[in-house]
Amino acid sequence: MTNIRVLSEQTVKHCLQRQIQACFDACAEAYRYYGREQSVLSEPSSLYLQLPASQLKKCRLKGAHFADAGVAGFRLASPGSYFTWVVDSESGQPRGIVAENWLHRRRTAVTGALTLTWLRPRLQSVALIGAGKIGFECAISLGHAYPEATILLGCRDVEKGKAFITQLPIALAERMQVHDIETAVKAAEAVLTITKADRAFVRGEWLQPNAVALSMGGVPEFDFETWNRSQHFILDDLGYALKQGDLHHWVRSSGLTIDQIEAKLTGLIGEVALRPDDYCSACQGLTLAVIQGMAVCDVAMAGLALALTELVKLATWVLTVYPVSKFAFPSI
Repeated sequence: MTNIRVLSEQTVKHCLQRQIQACFDACAEAYRYYGREQSVLSEPSSLYLQLPASQLKKCRLKGAHFADAGVAGFRLASPGSYFTWVVDSESGQPRGIVAENWLHRRRTAVTGALTLTWLRPRLQSVALIGAGKIGFECAISLGHAYPEATILLGCRDVEKGKAFITQLPIALAERMQVHDIETAVKAAEAVLTITKADRAFVRGEWLQPNAVALSMGGVPEFDFETWNRSQHFILDDLGYALKQGDLHHWVRSSGLTIDQIEAKLTGLIGEVALRPDDYCSACQGLTLAVIQGMAVCDVAMAGLALALTELVKLATWVLTVYPVSKFAFPSI
């Protein structure tokens, strides 16, 4: 067996924190692979293991295989920790194990921002509901995706929202405003939610007629009126979305059926990734997107981390052996 590279949380964050465009590119290409049917998800797409210590805590396992690339991977989420195994799919040998607590937050944020850019590429205002650790990464990703847009942070506690903004880069913080949730939603052309709420807090009647409502939390966030009012529906993976988040909640509490979901479905995110202009044109009117996270992006991001850390390692070695002072740089 070959040596298995293990990347710590600190190493992953050090290599990828400033490489946000590379993260966007990796997730976009992962979605395109899936849209072209060049990658497959595990069966089932998400496997749960109940822990005996608590009825509320579960382990989750998700996997994906990129056949053309010869790479597969599995993401294991247990209470408080996340890891992704990257495997050579031809030999079965593991290539690396990547700590994914921070990487999971970055991946979630990037996939949300990507979805919005494909459906509404020229937003001037977007509401972010969620001021936790993932919300922080969402603010970074939205700021990158929409460099001139105003980001409206919707909070139950406005003072906590103001404190949240002070942690962000100054240039981004200057483009952010803090409001109560209703005000933020009503003023925004798109709404991204990523919370741990115990009940829905966004009303469909607050959404602008041509808005995108992007549900990303694993809990109820939008009320069922949002579903009723929406004219278009974008989804990443039905199997996983039926286990958590708004779709899961609506099926259990509002009587939503699989037939109704499939009838309203405008397209899967892999299809959107392949033809963003077509879907942007088609999805005029209130558009609901439920993006709960796909293993293709987890594996792609873990692969990116492995690749970039190898480059950093090589660059460090080069500069150790050949100090910068020995290089002759061309004049400009």
